[in-house]
Amino acid sequence: MPRILQERVNIVVLGPEGAGKTSVACRLAGDDLLYLDTRQTQNALVDYVSKGEWAAPMLEMKALVLDGPIWLRNRPAAVSAFCGLMRRRRDAGQHTFVCQSDSDGSVEQLIAAMEPGSLVIIGLRFPKGARGRLRFARRMCDEMGLARSLARGADQLDPWRYDGVVEYLKRQDQNR
Repeated sequence: MPRILQERVNIVVLGPEGAGKTSVACRLAGDDLLYLDTRQTQNALVDYVSKGEWAAPMLEMKALVLDGPIWLRNRPAAVSAFCGLMRRRRDAGQHTFVCQSDSDGSVEQLIAAMEPGSLVIIGLRFPKGARGRLRFARRMCDEMGLARSLARGADQLDPWRYDGVVEYLKRQDQNR
């Protein structure tokens, strides 16, 4: 893991839908992680409000991945609760990853509420040109044990997404 990600344990992963935010966060988090999707994250907040304490796994796991709190905009108490959780985990040396699942401004609210320098922001994007898109498709062929020739045409997918390339390669393999 890059040094900055070891030093700053609060990490926000941003990018367009399908860019691999969750995959990157989970890969960086390692094996000892608690993953919460949007609904589970919302339920954890409701439990926190009703009990006055975060659930033990959210405090104890080495890494916590919150995949898309999308309802923080105009809810300062919720933002404050999550910032408190992130600070507590930071002080314990535990990684917290927040993935933006929707661009409603929620993650920006969280970023603005944290102290400067207390978190790292990772921005993901798709390759723009045919060369980068084909490079990714060929790498996926290698990982999937497929002939690299199946990557031909993957750069033309519209919309172009990482998961779309994988599905395209699977279809190409089935049609051989």
